[in-house]
Amino acid sequence: MSGSTSAPKLDAHQERALKRALSTVWVRFTGSLEEHYIQHAERRAKKLIHRSLYVLMGLFLVVVLPVLLLADYENLATWRAFGVYPITGSLALLFIALKIRRLDRWVTTLIGLALMISLAGTLLGAIHMAGTFLGQVAAFETIYVLIIGYSILRLPPTRTLFWCLGSLVVSLVAAMVFGWEVNPVSLLLFYGFPLVVCTLNGYMLDASARTTYANNLLLNRESNRLRQWRDNADRETRRQRTLNEFMAHIAGNPTVTLLMDQVLEYLIEHSPAVAGAAYRLEDTTLHQEAARGLNQQARERRSIELGGLLGSALEGGSGVSVRHDVPAGYLDLETGPSLIRPAHLLFLPIWQGEHAVGVIELASLEPFDDDTRLVIESLGSPLGYALIAAIGREDYIRRHREQQAG
Repeated sequence: MSGSTSAPKLDAHQERALKRALSTVWVRFTGSLEEHYIQHAERRAKKLIHRSLYVLMGLFLVVVLPVLLLADYENLATWRAFGVYPITGSLALLFIALKIRRLDRWVTTLIGLALMISLAGTLLGAIHMAGTFLGQVAAFETIYVLIIGYSILRLPPTRTLFWCLGSLVVSLVAAMVFGWEVNPVSLLLFYGFPLVVCTLNGYMLDASARTTYANNLLLNRESNRLRQWRDNADRETRRQRTLNEFMAHIAGNPTVTLLMDQVLEYLIEHSPAVAGAAYRLEDTTLHQEAARGLNQQARERRSIELGGLLGSALEGGSGVSVRHDVPAGYLDLETGPSLIRPAHLLFLPIWQGEHAVGVIELASLEPFDDDTRLVIESLGSPLGYALIAAIGREDYIRRHREQQAG
């Protein structure tokens, strides 16, 4: 089974399910967590067979070579047919599976098939040569293969048990076909009891592996949660620092035009923007109070009726909006003798309570990332207060001068 090698991301329900599973004996998972673990176990089996195949070949030679070189029995050829060739073929099958990339998705199935072939061969040898020395060697080989199947190959234990029982069925059917006598007591001693012990050991190893897997998932979730908290704290710190710097930048009692120019200066310096314009809303007319980096035509738009892109930005509420399909000729950037169309526009509506009082548009050749948008959006509220204060001061000064002139 193929699957993603990345660990699953847990939600709150899965986190609780994992914690409940850790309190059980066999640590069984539910739903998609079980599927992810099976995929993890299969990847682990693939890695283990890559690392241990040559070790298995060495162990096989340690057991087989002394018998082949030192033993001289009439049924030696029969033992080779059941106790040597099937295991040799299984090891060759695994070697080929590991070398051919097209077989990678079938490696775990081939591991189980190799285990079944090896066990079927040694079982048939032990049954056919019962009561002889080489029959005992085949019985010991059966036990060795069982141990290797559960402790080294490390497939999911239920799947390993399936292949082991499959080898038993094949061996018993073959013995019945050939008319070989099967001694139930001997079969229990060299296969039944070892299979039970190895299966229990396999499930215990699997429970330990499941515990480690679950703890790693929980640890990753806790690490991600701490990282998210840290990122949020860092983001809030940057936002507060930016807000303080912004307020210091527009401090004093500037006029509306000076205030808007200071705002543009600050935003262009602290964002990807390379140009922009600032407008004050009066009734249904937008008055351009400041502009930076724009071409002559854009700078001459001193007063425009509410509508178009600016009107849409104000209708969207107090949040920033971004437009990526910039119309031709709109807010072109002036670079020496040539004009460049911006790739991205960002609009910051300026609201005071429930009333829109202005809007700022920024032009950029690069996209505005999420952090930049959030920071710029956070400046909208204090900018609204500052703009209302500047407008109020200008109205007061104008009325005062009119009274003095009258």
